[in-house]
Amino acid sequence: MPITEGKKQEIMQNLQNVREVLVSKLGRPVNNTDIMESLLDTWRQSLKTNDDDFKSPATYTKVNKSQVKQDFFVTSLQAVRKLIDVSASHGKYCKGTLEVKKVTKRSHVSSLKLVCTRGNRGKHSYIWASSPYLPNGKYLVNERINHAFLCSGMLPSHYSRFCNAAGLGVLSVEKRDAFFKMYKPIVQEEYEDSCNTAILEEVGLYENLDGIDIITDARHGWRKNAQDTSVVAIGERSHKVLNCAHVTKAEDPVSQRHETIGTRKIYEDFDNRDISVNVHTHDRNMAINKYVREREHGFTCNQNDLWHGIKSIKKALTNISSGPRYKEGKTWSEELVDKVEPIATHFYWAAKHCEGNSTTLRTLLDNIVDHYQNDHKRCHPSSRCKQDPNYEPSKVVLENPVAIKLLKSVIVNSTIYKYPDHFNLGRDTYFVESFNNTLNVYQDKRIAFGSEQYEVRAFLGTLHWNENVNREHTSVSFKADPKAPRRLKGKKNYKKKTFNFRNNIWIRYIKQVYSKRENK
Repeated sequence: MPITEGKKQEIMQNLQNVREVLVSKLGRPVNNTDIMESLLDTWRQSLKTNDDDFKSPATYTKVNKSQVKQDFFVTSLQAVRKLIDVSASHGKYCKGTLEVKKVTKRSHVSSLKLVCTRGNRGKHSYIWASSPYLPNGKYLVNERINHAFLCSGMLPSHYSRFCNAAGLGVLSVEKRDAFFKMYKPIVQEEYEDSCNTAILEEVGLYENLDGIDIITDARHGWRKNAQDTSVVAIGERSHKVLNCAHVTKAEDPVSQRHETIGTRKIYEDFDNRDISVNVHTHDRNMAINKYVREREHGFTCNQNDLWHGIKSIKKALTNISSGPRYKEGKTWSEELVDKVEPIATHFYWAAKHCEGNSTTLRTLLDNIVDHYQNDHKRCHPSSRCKQDPNYEPSKVVLENPVAIKLLKSVIVNSTIYKYPDHFNLGRDTYFVESFNNTLNVYQDKRIAFGSEQYEVRAFLGTLHWNENVNREHTSVSFKADPKAPRRLKGKKNYKKKTFNFRNNIWIRYIKQVYSKRENK
């Protein structure tokens, strides 16, 4: 096959390039024989594949005391592979090594200028970044850490101090704010999906599809005159958050009214979904009692938290069972000293066993005084004092008329006795109080967050809760707890928490980044 003139010129130019390299290497003029011998030597070297001659370089690296303050940065696997490719590609045509000449910090990412120690520095220099780029021009590493910072509930001050102490660089406030504007709607979408799923799950747990039972409570953004308030509704059976309404002072300057506004928002959302509320339990907020009572669809049964009602009873019982000695027999009695906790337990039992009947609840509470007077005619048939013919009272029998009068007064004046229709189902708000503790991970009450930050953190707390609230436990521990000496059920040891919502949010964010690129 005849060779073209262009190909001939290309070969001649390559031979001339080799000639120049050999002249500079040998320091003398070279001829065609020298060129051929050099090319053949190079070819023979390339054929050597004997692994026995290969010596693996040591990968274990020790650091000297003077080097412990070197630059630190975050990288990705793809970026490391790119660095390997650059080094391998350079090694194919140059025997020089690459060294770092300049390090430029870009938040958590570093940009390195790599320069060859032997070749032409103008040609043998590279810029390597420790992170690949996203279509929006941002570093993947910085975006991922920004996502982790927001999803973890970490405070900005904690984030800055941690990164500065580790020498990893810090994302500027401007970068974090720009990321947050794009990030917030994505978190909200994940939150709405979680609540929609929780509502469907809650509705499916009732045999009669005529309504659901909910528990609500308000949590203020900080302890006094809060700017923001979260009012949460949790399903009675699924224990998942169905709605978390956000109320600010822009809607009402009085934070004490925020719970009512948030509750109204929750009911409006349920009405729009055609979901009826059968039983609504809350912490005895009088405004909520009135709102539920006066609603247009007034078939909702209003219930108040039993624990809060009994808490006030225990305080009143403590007042009549202890005091200064000179008032003994007047404002308090020694006969009541051993009855505070047992009477509180009796209140619990009465509310749980009155079968939803307010009259029965009052009757069971009236019998408390008779029972401690050793009169068991009206005691419940299942109680030990009725079942055991050899029953002996374990507490001091009431004989002092003053003690009897004081105890009757506390029982009759208690909230549970006055309003039995608010406690006759024996409901509590345990799960909503536990949810508020989870929110503390994301919304520290010592910090005054902006309204948008507060709302996003409420979304994240809801996602955290809904994913982990009903996880299984592996065992039950029965250990003496001085804070709960009467605990009989033991402490459940739950399985490790999962945080799949974080990955879901990240996937949504990446989809949005790449969808914008496709739209362009």
